[in-house]
Amino acid sequence: MYKIILVDDEDEVREAIKQKIAWNNHGFELVGDFDNGRDALDAVEQYRPDVIITDICMPFMDGLGLAKAVMERYRDMKVIIVTGYEDFEYAKQAITLKVTEYLLKPINAREFAEYLSKMKQDLDEEHLQKANIAKLRMQLNQSFPLLRERFLEKLVTTRMKNDEIENKMNYFHIQLQGEANLAIVIDIEMDNRSLDIASDAELLRFAAFNIVQEQLEKEQGGVVFQTRDGKLAAILSGDSEEIEVTTQLLADQVQTSLNKYLKLTATIGIGRKYADLQQIPQSFQEAISSIEYRYLLGIDKVISIQDLEFGKGLDQAHFSSWEKQFISALKTGKASAISEVLTKWFQELKSNSSSIEDCRSSLYQMLVSLMNYVVDIGFPNTELVSHNMFAEVAALKTLDEARNYLERTCHELILKLSEQRTTVRTSQMKAAEAYIRENYCNDSFSLNQLCSHIFMSISYFSVTFKQHTGETFIEYLTRLRLEKAKELLTVTQLKTYDIAARVGYADPQYFSVIFKRNVGITPKEYRQRQKENLLL
Repeated sequence: MYKIILVDDEDEVREAIKQKIAWNNHGFELVGDFDNGRDALDAVEQYRPDVIITDICMPFMDGLGLAKAVMERYRDMKVIIVTGYEDFEYAKQAITLKVTEYLLKPINAREFAEYLSKMKQDLDEEHLQKANIAKLRMQLNQSFPLLRERFLEKLVTTRMKNDEIENKMNYFHIQLQGEANLAIVIDIEMDNRSLDIASDAELLRFAAFNIVQEQLEKEQGGVVFQTRDGKLAAILSGDSEEIEVTTQLLADQVQTSLNKYLKLTATIGIGRKYADLQQIPQSFQEAISSIEYRYLLGIDKVISIQDLEFGKGLDQAHFSSWEKQFISALKTGKASAISEVLTKWFQELKSNSSSIEDCRSSLYQMLVSLMNYVVDIGFPNTELVSHNMFAEVAALKTLDEARNYLERTCHELILKLSEQRTTVRTSQMKAAEAYIRENYCNDSFSLNQLCSHIFMSISYFSVTFKQHTGETFIEYLTRLRLEKAKELLTVTQLKTYDIAARVGYADPQYFSVIFKRNVGITPKEYRQRQKENLLL
């Protein structure tokens, strides 16, 4: 059953369509109807419909504005324009916005029902095309451009010379010409996939690769490849000011598509942006590190390194195998994971019959790695670890004592890090609230602007802000604006349109709609009641 919403400012038209169409019989569920584009756009986030049927001329946001906003955020949604306007300019704009269909009123119930049946067939075919295992099997049997994939893997794992990078990219017809570049790594959670699509994991991975390639490479000009350990990776290039926000939106779209078409969950890690392609291995390593935080945050998340490690990361490419496992265990925030790694490492030290000097050298190296990790995530060593660690370790007499010391230090460290992160997040949320209070009166104030100001990705901020305030960004902003509006209605004689402008609503009619929806009465009625209360 596909979800559909209906948008038309004429109540009679909306009600007629709702009542005359047997939606379920045509494979659709009508999940909502709205009288303006702005309310419909807010509802899209909640319902995630497959199809939007909208009129053009409506208050607050017209149908073409709604179509534009939907196409920018939700690439898979179908927008159907049903209007009485035959104007060529309207039709041309609709084509530019990739509107699925442009239907002219009047349209009778029979014609509309026939169109819905055709739309369901198109949606069914689209889903089958995305998950057609037989077709994927034929494609899988064809040869892959292995040289290109190996070059990309080398590009993100080693520091290549600029001329070599340029020559190889020209040879493989790869274009990354933006001001900044960053890496994305996508780890498919195969253990959690639905079993009703296919049992062949490789086919599912190939299907996932096709979806990611379509959205990030063919449509966005990035480059996508598969790593040797089965992860999907991408390098994106773009404007330095916009690439981080754009990447976050694209990652959310990829995650939604993988779940919608293949019933797969995926954890997506995003590295930092760098101007020089020679630095892309650092961004790639940061994206890998981001994925390791799923043990702390859970699977099926888009995780940006800058949301969790406060400061520029250090290059971990030269760490030994044990050091990498040790740092990975620290990032999980689990004492048991740290204990397991240390137990195995010390067992190996014992079984190798290493000299005392070699054992102490290894311990000192691990302490350096621990201190580097603390600096790596943006906290001073002196606040989280003892400045006498080397002397304290030197005084220990056995490897068992050393293991207990290091294990205890790490357990204390993860508790301190948890407290520090809570403090930093609280500080960021307070800064966000202050910024909202400073800018709520600006009618163009947006979530993107706020996240850019406090250097957080949209998805991570949204979750953290809701936990901090109990409200979404829109709910918080609307409440603040209406509180200020009620104050002005009570203590001033300003006109309603003046008050609307002062609290961030350019359209006074829309302000009145929002006010009544939340307060229960119009601004005029509210002012009158306040006057009556003062007279009592």
